[in-house]
Amino acid sequence: MKLLNLTNRYYIAIALVLLLVSSAFLAYRVLYLVDNEISEHMLFEKSEIAKQLEHQKGLQNLHLIFGDRIEIEPIPKFTSFRVNMTDTTFYDLYEKGKVPYRMMSYEQLVDGKSYRIKLARRLTETEQLAEGILATLLLVALDIIACFYFLNRWFSSKIWNPFYRALNVLKTFDLQKGGNTMFQRSQVDEFNALNAELSKLTDKVTRDYKNLREFTENMSHETQTPLAIIRSKLELLLQSELNETQLNQILSTLDSVNRLSKMNKGLIMLTRIDNDQYAGLQLLQMGKLLRKQLEDLELFISSKNIQLHQDIDDKLLVRMNPHLADILLTNLLSNAIKYNLENGDLFVTFTKEKFEIANSGHPPVLSPDEVFDRFKKGESPDSIGLGLAIVRKIIVHIGAKIKYEYKADHHVFSITIPAANLIDQEEEYQVG
Repeated sequence: MKLLNLTNRYYIAIALVLLLVSSAFLAYRVLYLVDNEISEHMLFEKSEIAKQLEHQKGLQNLHLIFGDRIEIEPIPKFTSFRVNMTDTTFYDLYEKGKVPYRMMSYEQLVDGKSYRIKLARRLTETEQLAEGILATLLLVALDIIACFYFLNRWFSSKIWNPFYRALNVLKTFDLQKGGNTMFQRSQVDEFNALNAELSKLTDKVTRDYKNLREFTENMSHETQTPLAIIRSKLELLLQSELNETQLNQILSTLDSVNRLSKMNKGLIMLTRIDNDQYAGLQLLQMGKLLRKQLEDLELFISSKNIQLHQDIDDKLLVRMNPHLADILLTNLLSNAIKYNLENGDLFVTFTKEKFEIANSGHPPVLSPDEVFDRFKKGESPDSIGLGLAIVRKIIVHIGAKIKYEYKADHHVFSITIPAANLIDQEEEYQVG
């Protein structure tokens, strides 16, 4: 969710809560004022009636200034000056139903005789007036909230424009190409401070990336060359006359050198993948690559008398770097052969539904979470523990997922490739 939408949500929520609370208060206040006004006018009407009675000396020409109806009935004697206010209803012929009224009842002496006077005021118009006032206030409040919402969006878009410009600069920033990132100055001091820190940060990241890349390249060259020299020297020593003890020591040293060389290459490979040095993507026929890898490994497969089961769709294309694809398949298939049993099975499935490599084998000594960790070794003593770590790194690099599980006496590696990177040639041909 965008920041502007989030802030507007909070503003609207708070405004609506305040509107509901203020509306309830306004409704109560308006009704109270109107009710009080009615009572005051009825008391005023009472005083006007008293003035008319004094001047007219009778009830014949008594008329109302404010009230809607009046009832006068004689009573035996005057008992109290008390005025009673009550709400009641009267049947209305025009409305064909009962209508609410405010009734004021009091006693009055006229020419020495006592009367009870009941003055009634219809409340319908008053309630309609109160409702109209309240509706108008609510409408005005809603208009204010709506205006505030759109004005806030407009002002916020203007105020946050430098932030979005800086964000676009970061989105287009390419670590491999490097170069200085140029952030535009703003009228807001906080955004200028942010841009300055971002500029420093991107410059530092670029320098660190270049240094790391140079270190990786130097490490690859400076370590592989001495190791190659050591290996060649040891191989020359093997050709000379040696006793059994010397031969075993040289073979052990040569094995350690080979393991060190493999480990060095593996670590450099992981670093290069992290540095995104394999960015070139191509549409690869993964099925053909799988078949070629299996042909290259046929000697190792037959040496353990492994039964190979293939279900490979050659029409599927995968978008990824060809060098990484070759390393991915080599590591997975080599691992499946190395840890397979004599007379075991090897299942290679590559279809639109699934990409899976499974081999028979003993129960794992590592948990599924540890299988892909660096330097975690299985049963093979000559393993350097980087093969599956490289596999996972490549899988993450292309946005795919890999899952390991042991079921039915088989080690199963399942790969889920994003739909955007998996293309069916046959479907594309039919659409075209």
